[in-house]
Amino acid sequence: MGRNARRIASAAVAAAILTTWAGLRSTRADGPRLEITGSGAREDASHHDEYLVGVYYFAGWWRDQPNKWQRGGRDWRADWPQRVPTLGEYNEQATMDREIVAAADHGVDFFQILYYCRPALVNGRSPEPHADKLNAALEQFMASPHAGRMKFTLETVNHPPFDATTDQEWAEACHLWAQAMKHPSYLRVDGRPVFKIHGYELFLRSAGGDVETARARLDVLRQAVRDAGAGEVMLSAGILPEQLFPGELPNEFDFLTTYMWMPGGGRVASDSEDSPRNAPLRPYAELIDYAEAGWKIQNDKGPRFYVPYVPAGWDPRPWQDPRCSYAMPTRVEWIDALQRVKRALDTSPRLGAPKKDGSRAKMLLIYAWNEFGEGGIVAPTRGEGMMKLDAIREVFGRR
Repeated sequence: MGRNARRIASAAVAAAILTTWAGLRSTRADGPRLEITGSGAREDASHHDEYLVGVYYFAGWWRDQPNKWQRGGRDWRADWPQRVPTLGEYNEQATMDREIVAAADHGVDFFQILYYCRPALVNGRSPEPHADKLNAALEQFMASPHAGRMKFTLETVNHPPFDATTDQEWAEACHLWAQAMKHPSYLRVDGRPVFKIHGYELFLRSAGGDVETARARLDVLRQAVRDAGAGEVMLSAGILPEQLFPGELPNEFDFLTTYMWMPGGGRVASDSEDSPRNAPLRPYAELIDYAEAGWKIQNDKGPRFYVPYVPAGWDPRPWQDPRCSYAMPTRVEWIDALQRVKRALDTSPRLGAPKKDGSRAKMLLIYAWNEFGEGGIVAPTRGEGMMKLDAIREVFGRR
């Protein structure tokens, strides 16, 4: 297909989706709604800090059962007490309030909050019990009296069953995300609200593998943000650290990044009869070495700017995940990991979020604030205390 034909096809697909979007704007009563709280002018975070330190935030911790503190009918906190968070074990308003204060006091600039579209019912039931609670962090952050102390941004987790597969589902989600971008604490870089699609390949797959449909859906998101009065969105997408994507679709994103990955794709821990809990731990050095190698690949060969990720750990044994587990970093190892990403941002011209004037925001993303089941943990816990936050403040300085 020639370039002109592609443009015509893209325009046709976009027109169809935008027609759906236009209809939804007049019937929002039945769709997702978001109350924007907070006041004040929107600030560009990149104007104030040499580095933008972000931490992924997963709101998967609720009281109702079943919940993610349980596996195999047992509360795994009894077996892993060192992972119990000290600022609150459940995603509730008081927990968020304490977390914002602690993060802001230690140099964290923003939470990258994972957002989950409502899954389709299977035989009349949700495949994810209490799926409605997965997005509690968004409203809790916006409602917090401390929201002005740091920023937040959104990442749509688009793996099944949370992928928006129809034009209507996508348009509804775009409307909600655009409303959130009006909040004064929403993260802006170069004056633009930042938004991430969790999986690049998954996004293309949800569009039937058709580049023009995927491009048109991105256009719908851009238009929704404009209609909300939030400006021009800065788009990113998630890839594996070593992935290099040819073609035109990567050019639709301002930068690429990674949520979390591990050497060998998290190969099974052991062929023995040992349970995951008893499998030997691999050294943390392998995780950070692998991440750093990915930063270099993306800086040297990647199609777009790349925001480096830093693993705070990977040990999913509490969730009975059979993949390899790694030792949690010691304080020395964690400081070294942070210093390595800081050096990479200082010396690698294509690491970070691009600006219109050709410069870049030295942005990084840490996995994660509260992936307690998987072991990506920056939040204070019984076992580590404030160690990881203290190290962030030591390396990147207090905001």
